[in-house]
Amino acid sequence: MIIFKIKVSEELREKIKQTVLEQLHEVEDGEPFAILDGGRVIVGYRQGGKVVIEQIVDKVLGLEDMAGD
Repeated sequence: MIIFKIKVSEELREKIKQTVLEQLHEVEDGEPFAILDGGRVIVGYRQGGKVVIEQIVDKVLGLEDMAGD
C-alpha cells in the first residue's frame, strides 16, 4: 500500500507506484528513501507494509552549483 501525503498527478502517482514496487525489497522498515525523477526528488519512507510519500522537492542543487561560494 502506498500512502500519498501530498497531491500528485495520476501520471506521477503511477510512476511512483511502479518504482516503489520494483525497489521495495531494498528498503528497510522505517528507512527514508528518495526517488529521482528528472530535476526533482520524491521523498518517502517505508513503514511496515506501507510506503508513505511525503514530499516532492522540485529544485535540487548539486554541490557543483555551490562551487562559486
